[in-house]
Parts: sequence; structure tokens; C-alpha cells
Amino acid sequence: MKKYVAIAFMALIFLSIESITPKSSEAGVSCRTDYFGNYVCRDTMGNSSTTRRDYFGNDVTNFSNGGRMSCKTDYFGNYVCN
Repeated sequence: MKKYVAIAFMALIFLSIESITPKSSEAGVSCRTDYFGNYVCRDTMGNSSTTRRDYFGNDVTNFSNGGRMSCKTDYFGNYVCN
């Protein structure tokens, strides 16, 4: 599930970069799992996100710009974020 969050993060970064830079520029994104089991992603522009699984099994992502996203698998098996 954390891979979906990383993909969403990369898309968010790409869309924000796309609007402020020429099309030939792209930011590299690297992700890793830290000591506490959180999934941490960072791009070359200094943006980052940290994803952790909460008590209820939701993947909670906090972005460096103050944004937050929570994702879970619904009854039908869909991975839903809001």
C-alpha cells in the first residue's frame, strides 16, 4: 500500500514541478524505509513525505508542505485516499 502513496507523491511532485519548470526538467525521487518502519520519500527539490500505518490500518502520509493524506483499502479491495 505504501507504494501507492509513493506513486501519488511522485505524481504530486511531478505536477507541481511541471507547472513551474520547463518540460525538460524532472525531479528525482528516492524512497526508503526508516528505522521506525515509516516509508520516507524525498525529491531533489527538497520536498518530502513520510508514510506510516496507524492503529486502524490506514496509511497516513504527511508532506513537508504541511499537507496530509490518509489511505485505506475499502470493502471491495480498492485503495482509497482522501
